[in-house]
Amino acid sequence: MLSQAEERLIRWLGRFPASLNNAWDVPREVSLPGLSEAMGVVRSALHIPLNVLVDKELVLSKIAHVIGGGSRRRSIYLLTQKGRDFLAELPENKEEQATDAAKKGSISGAPPTPISLLGRESEVEEIISTLKETGCAIITGLPGIGKSSLIREVCDVLTESGRDIAWARATSFDDLSSLFAGAFSGAEVPTSTDAACDWMVRRLSRGVLIIDELQEIHSRHIQAVVNGLKIIAKSNTDIIIASRAPCSIEIEKSTIPLGELSRNDSLELLGDSIEKNKKMQVIEVLGGHPLALKLYEEGDDIPEVGADILAYVEENVLANLPEDVMPGLDELAAMPLPVAAGRLAHEEAVGLLDDHALLRWVGDEDPAIELQHLIRNVRQASWDEEKSIEIYSAAAEHWAGQPEMHARLIEFHHRLKSNDSELEDFVESYSESLMAIDDGAMSVLLHEAIERQPEVKAFWRLAANCALDRGEKEIVSQLLQDMPESENDAEMLQIRSRLALQKGDVSQAKILQDEAQELATPAQSVRFTVSYLGRLLDDRLPRCDPALTFADLFAKSQNIDLSKLEEEARQNSLVAIACLRHSIALQQDDFKAAGDIRKQLASLSSASDPLIEELALRSALKEAEYGSSDWHKESEILRKKIHSAPPLRALALRLILVERLWGNDNVAAKILLDEAELDIQLIPTSRRLLAIVWYWRGMFDDSRSLECWREAIHRFRTAECPHAAQQLALKMHAKLR
Repeated sequence: MLSQAEERLIRWLGRFPASLNNAWDVPREVSLPGLSEAMGVVRSALHIPLNVLVDKELVLSKIAHVIGGGSRRRSIYLLTQKGRDFLAELPENKEEQATDAAKKGSISGAPPTPISLLGRESEVEEIISTLKETGCAIITGLPGIGKSSLIREVCDVLTESGRDIAWARATSFDDLSSLFAGAFSGAEVPTSTDAACDWMVRRLSRGVLIIDELQEIHSRHIQAVVNGLKIIAKSNTDIIIASRAPCSIEIEKSTIPLGELSRNDSLELLGDSIEKNKKMQVIEVLGGHPLALKLYEEGDDIPEVGADILAYVEENVLANLPEDVMPGLDELAAMPLPVAAGRLAHEEAVGLLDDHALLRWVGDEDPAIELQHLIRNVRQASWDEEKSIEIYSAAAEHWAGQPEMHARLIEFHHRLKSNDSELEDFVESYSESLMAIDDGAMSVLLHEAIERQPEVKAFWRLAANCALDRGEKEIVSQLLQDMPESENDAEMLQIRSRLALQKGDVSQAKILQDEAQELATPAQSVRFTVSYLGRLLDDRLPRCDPALTFADLFAKSQNIDLSKLEEEARQNSLVAIACLRHSIALQQDDFKAAGDIRKQLASLSSASDPLIEELALRSALKEAEYGSSDWHKESEILRKKIHSAPPLRALALRLILVERLWGNDNVAAKILLDEAELDIQLIPTSRRLLAIVWYWRGMFDDSRSLECWREAIHRFRTAECPHAAQQLALKMHAKLR
């Protein structure tokens, strides 16, 4: 006869295949920390039942590598064949059987692993009741009090009734779009608040959105995130939020403060291996704080009466760790995000930190780790300035050796915290690439850079440009208002001109553009003019006219003064201007003028130049009658070009063909659009192309047209295309009437 604890362990280990018995790499769920979490008790409470099961040869104990758990091999537990035979003879667990039969919902995103939750029955009922009454439940409480575990239990109840769950776990780098993307494992989410909320409501349907760790959202993004969550909450979509108190969002009759465990539940969590009098003494000091109780191990000194939890963690838990694990503890405490153990400089510390219940695990297939937030906060508070600089400097040096661009974001964070003297040069070198891969994280880091070094003008300029790229007019205005006094050089005037365009003030934008050109070098002036005319040409919906006529644009392109440029700059400018004129000529169906421009370009290089060949192909495709032999020939050549061209050029060519197919073969056009590679560098041209992608999505899918067009309008505005945004806004309003 097995005890209840022994039977629960047998049933849990029975979930894992027998093939693990001969495996070198095993999941964390069969290690002691994983079993402790699954059973909902401290690790020491499992020693006796595990030893009994090993003695009875029902369970095998061996040393193996835990997946995602660092390089150190650890003790793990698996069922023997005798154990599997024993499990087969156990009566079916009727509760689990009923649950499996009733489960209809699914959970997406990054929920924590389900555990056996002690107590909290009344809290589960209160959350579900509040959700039914108000559509929103906000769970607040101390770090480590069990908010995430409680909500995970609620999710199991909700999925049993057929509700789908989307679990988003917030980090300090998240904005609204990346937060929502995390709820659906990295799905593509619109960047405008309204469109992102439309997207989420549509994806959730009758499901429930979970926002875990809301307090981790940086102040740079918190207001936009709160605004989005309020829109979701008002849309008859259920939402559960977990945050430390006070929570950034308030919704009437929705907040549920989470307190400590009851005395009886606390006693059960400590297990049977600790004598009752000692358990009572521990609870007298630590109360029913679940994480603090889990950190207590049999044989530890009893905390002094009157010691608070933070002091207990510092003096009784961290102070007793082996000295060689402290660098790994500090490295994790300095991390802004969960990280794969293999990326750490002190990977060997991970196993021991996990054995002491100091880690949180995120994700299943590619697990990442971080310190329990209570541990992180206590450890960071213990550093003096010299120690802090030492830790962050070492981390910056380590991440500088990681090759991929995402590592530069982590390196930026560490350089920033270490007061790196070369921070400005580093940011200037990588700013464009970092904005392209994650402008939300970059805006957070630039915000912190300004707070630490407000005298560095480059940080203000880059932060303003980043906010402009994201379409955040109010933030740009605030940055310009708060910026230390500085001269209106060409770059700052360009920023002000972009802001005026995003606000729809075209005349003011032109005035500022002209002022910027007066201060610019000859090369800058030509570049500004070509960019300005290119934007005016692109500032329109497909098959619509720009604000300025094509004839006027062509005339302005002929008046660009190249006389003051050096030869190399002059040649580059001639090519850029020729490409601009060629596009204008095609829009006017002036194929003779387009041909003359290609001949002029050929005189600078050769007719076989790939750029000239592509321009000729664009012209031939536009001139060919749809369905003719010429059309089939040129469109097939264009398709081959799409597959061989770099991502940005490929997208531009793809959209040309989509526009030509629209109205003739919409099925083929939609397939072509759906196959587009959108992972491209975010420069002005690509932002305009992505706006057009969202426009076409709305054209092809009537059920999503408003969502897609809201996003397209937002992207047109961020790309400084107010005319196109206005054209589409009128089209959208006409559809709503």
